Amino acid sequence: MGVTKERWLAERRSDPWHRKAKEEGYPSRAAYKLIFIQQKYHVIKRGDLVVDLGSWPGGMLAVESQTVGPEGLVVAVDLKEPAFRAENVVFLRMDVNDADAPFAILSALGNRRCDVLVSDVSPKFTGVRDVDVFNQLMLGIRALEISDVVLRRGGNVVIKFFECEELPRIERRLRNGFRFLKRVITPPTLRKNSSELFLVGIGKLTDRVSDGLAELAR
Repeated sequence: MGVTKERWLAERRSDPWHRKAKEEGYPSRAAYKLIFIQQKYHVIKRGDLVVDLGSWPGGMLAVESQTVGPEGLVVAVDLKEPAFRAENVVFLRMDVNDADAPFAILSALGNRRCDVLVSDVSPKFTGVRDVDVFNQLMLGIRALEISDVVLRRGGNVVIKFFECEELPRIERRLRNGFRFLKRVITPPTLRKNSSELFLVGIGKLTDRVSDGLAELAR
């Protein structure tokens, strides 16, 4: 948080996960974050309908596409088109904060609710840690708001947050919305002081898991 672009690029070049992604043909190192979560919790199954928020450049998207197979479908949402393309991927160019985003996603799913929602979306970083952490928190909550519209009961979520004092309150509320909720720190961490983590929710229990979360964050 708060590093310069030049330092970030230097760290990325020296990062073994970045090199591994290039060698194995993944668009980004984020693939290994989802692979780690998938190996532990099996959040995605063959034939699933998956929504990927913040899909550029496509590391997680590639894993999702491979996992669901030709029987499944992945709806990718971002302002920038990911490098990864496949027949079972539909891309929507839009901001997740757009009011119409949940309904455009639902339409792309053929008006079927998805089995899994994955959000690796990030804000534009300001370099001011408190601002960046809060903006990430609100994006995570927005992903959960979208899940209220597009995710079926019994479905799963994988959503990126940064560690912050508000997050435990969010987690306590979400434990009522999922059969199982776990915070996961994945191995591919670019910087040792990274506060990135994912909340993994298994088995959505209610139609509206996001109610009251925005108020808890303030």
